[in-house]
Amino acid sequence: MSEHGQILAPGTVRLERMLPGPIERVWRYLVDSDKRARWLAAGEWELRPGGRAEFRFDHASLSAEKLTPERHKGSEGATGTEAVLACDPPRLLRLTWGGPDEPADVLFELTPVDGRVRLVVTTRRLRSREELLGTAAGWHAHLAVLEDVLAEQTPRGFWSTHEVAEQGYERRMQVMDEYFRWSAGVGREVRDHGGSWSSSIRRRLDASIERVWAAWTDPEIIPKWFGKPAGTFAVGGTVVLDLAQPHPTTCKILACEPPTRLRTTWNYGDLGDSEVELRLTRGDVGTLLELEHFTCRTADEARGTGSGWEVAVLHLDTFLRGLAPPSDVMHPAMAHAWTVAPA
Repeated sequence: MSEHGQILAPGTVRLERMLPGPIERVWRYLVDSDKRARWLAAGEWELRPGGRAEFRFDHASLSAEKLTPERHKGSEGATGTEAVLACDPPRLLRLTWGGPDEPADVLFELTPVDGRVRLVVTTRRLRSREELLGTAAGWHAHLAVLEDVLAEQTPRGFWSTHEVAEQGYERRMQVMDEYFRWSAGVGREVRDHGGSWSSSIRRRLDASIERVWAAWTDPEIIPKWFGKPAGTFAVGGTVVLDLAQPHPTTCKILACEPPTRLRTTWNYGDLGDSEVELRLTRGDVGTLLELEHFTCRTADEARGTGSGWEVAVLHLDTFLRGLAPPSDVMHPAMAHAWTVAPA
């Protein structure tokens, strides 16, 4: 698990930590004013929807670092009042963030895992890139102190941790800026076929239809962006793909109509048989790619196949444009984008 949080959307960041249990202890450090003051901020919270949640920040009390950096002087002694939006002790708490009249909110989710507790902190609807970076670095530093407090060890320096984290999130945000620009041209849809589901992804590629077709069907080109194939490349033939995953993927070619349509079965591990259809349309500029993954058992499974294919299409697009392969940092945002794909 990376220490850095995941930037899921232009206004959404999620951080995850595995903490010493039990869950009731971690919950108390979230909702009890005195305990929360040791890692975040003091203040009484009314643990019911619509309740008040007060914050009194004292960053100098969190670690041995007592001096606030000049550019953060405005946060010294900051106070505020939020509103409780949802509360389900000891597993879930959701608050407004930035004041009860602001659109942002923060969600705390606690899950026991083998004697430890997974804490996920997701802040959504942040209004700007700068606000997202500051929020991500802030939670990063506060959660670092919480880890140390729960482990009963000397807390690491709050502001030094914040500074290093902020630099890391800035680098990650530069990567995510590229993905969000690319993502704006992606069409996503989850389809109900009455008993089964499919995911459909659409993207216009800046390459000729012949070149896109070759990238999908030429065994010499496929490894350059997707995986290593072996088998018979003809209708009725079987191709086994090594995608650098625990199990190979087996595909039987059902239909092949160069350069516009390819349909295969898709079998990975114990997930059962499904089918994938690639459709290409020649455009005035470039090629429209449409890919649909059929016979998924649930809408969530279809969303999962959709996000997986989005990773593949991004790799294909960067390969066709002669760019370096995209960073894995982008993958959580792709999965997140499919959680709201229209059905």
